[in-house]
Amino acid sequence: MATKNTVYKVGGLKGEHCRDRIEHTLSHLPGVDRVDVNIDSKQVNVAYNPEVIASGYIEETLQTLGYSIQG
Repeated sequence: MATKNTVYKVGGLKGEHCRDRIEHTLSHLPGVDRVDVNIDSKQVNVAYNPEVIASGYIEETLQTLGYSIQG
């Protein structure tokens, strides 16, 4: 299956430290191909293989890091 892109609107993003932490953590999850964090728009764009990792697990990981997922 092709890579899937999902954009998460994330609350609590404050600066480069947050971006680096999210990119580092998510990029080490199995099945995640790319992570792009936009601090200004408070969005995290994740490219991943849905056969390897579920979107819900990516959300849970963001919440474990202390960020909120906004609808």
